[in-house]
This record gives sequence, C-alpha cells and structure tokens, in this order.
Amino acid sequence: MMLIYLPNERTGRVNSGSCTPQAFIFDCDGTILDSMDMWLDLGPEFLRRYGIQVTAKDLAQFEHLALEEECEAYHRKWGIGRSGKALFEEMSLMLQERYQKMIAPRKNVRAFLDAAKAADIPMSIATSTPSDLVRLGLEANGLERYFSNITTTGEAGASKKHADVYDLSLKTLMEHSGETVPPRSSVWVFEDAVFGLMSSGAAGYKRVGIHDPAGRCDRNDVIENSEIFIDDFSDELLDRILTFGM
Repeated sequence: MMLIYLPNERTGRVNSGSCTPQAFIFDCDGTILDSMDMWLDLGPEFLRRYGIQVTAKDLAQFEHLALEEECEAYHRKWGIGRSGKALFEEMSLMLQERYQKMIAPRKNVRAFLDAAKAADIPMSIATSTPSDLVRLGLEANGLERYFSNITTTGEAGASKKHADVYDLSLKTLMEHSGETVPPRSSVWVFEDAVFGLMSSGAAGYKRVGIHDPAGRCDRNDVIENSEIFIDDFSDELLDRILTFGM
C-alpha cells in the first residue's frame, strides 16, 4: 500500500519525522488484552474435538495467520470439518464467550491509554483476530472508547509478516480523524509478536515491543526488534516515547 504524506492543517500537528507521535497503532492479543494463555489453550482444545492431539507448540506455524486462514489450514492439514469456513464458525462461537468473560487487559494499559488520549494522540488496533471478537474483548473491559478503528489482516489481505495491516490501520485512522496520513516514522506500533515488530520496523514505523510471558516470542528477540522495550505498560512510557531521539 502506498501512503501519501501531506501537511496537516487542521490539528496543528506537524506530520513529519519529529518526536511528536502522530498516531499509535496497537496489536490487541498479548499487547492490549492478556489473552495469549487463552489462545494457546484454544487450538489444542478445539482440535481434540476432532480426535487430533497436538500441543500449542505444534500450532506455532499458524500463529501469523488470520483466524479464517488458520481454520482453512486445519481443514487442509487434517481433513477435519465440512470446510475451513465451518471450522471458523465453530471456533468463533467458542471465542465469543471467552472474549466476553475470560479476558482481562494487560497491566497498567488503561492508565497509558488515558495518558495518550489526554495527549490527543489518535489510536487504532491492527490485529489478526476477527474484529467482532476484538470488539467484544475491548467492550467487556471498557477499552473500546480509546480506539477509532479496528483493522484486521483479513481486510489488509496479508499477514503481519507484512506491514499492510499497519498501513491500512493508519489510513483508516486518519480518515476517521479527518487528518492526512503522516510518515510512518512519526507513528508508533505496539506489538508483542516478533514478526509484526520486524515487518512494521522494515516499513519505517517506530516500535514499542512488549514481552508477553504467556506468548511464544523470546524476550530478547522482542528487545532486538524494538525502539522501546517494555515488560508492562508504565507511568513513564509516554514520556519515553515523547522524548525518544531527543
């Protein structure tokens, strides 16, 4: 996706590579919501319904895929279900209850979002999870009001091994805000997945890497692919971002 950068005359923000962030784009699972334990348990539990015995480690090869694509992959690999779409519909029912009742936010994330909102920084979600499930999880925890849009890899047409979902999320966010698209270098991506940190960094975004101890990514790999690394959100994180490079 080609992004065109123009001056922003409405908000007073300078759409350049300056230290002032023009937008924040967040991954959801493992970054905003503490949901990776649930996800790692879900795949093996779901496949046991069809007599398939696997571990979470066995399913790591599918992690970068959108949920619809992952279900298609299960159907092709094991020949289960009438179709990948049927598996997706079945798994979605399992996930709806979990997102509504079992998922909490990451530590201190609400305070950070309050600070970013007070600083008038537009925020969006870029995720591999279907948007209706993400919305359920955000609404259950009172977090939906912070984000102008939820963009999925399905909508972008590529997994997070590519930067398309971040580009589309940024474009949609700016359209909702009535602003022009800023340079990627003035936008921060918040991710726990190394492949997402790598693709967004290669595209020119700045990155806050957050380690999720429940996830599959090695802490050192997250550190190596971040401008700023955190184990949890903290009171000083916004100041670290605002002063980065100064």
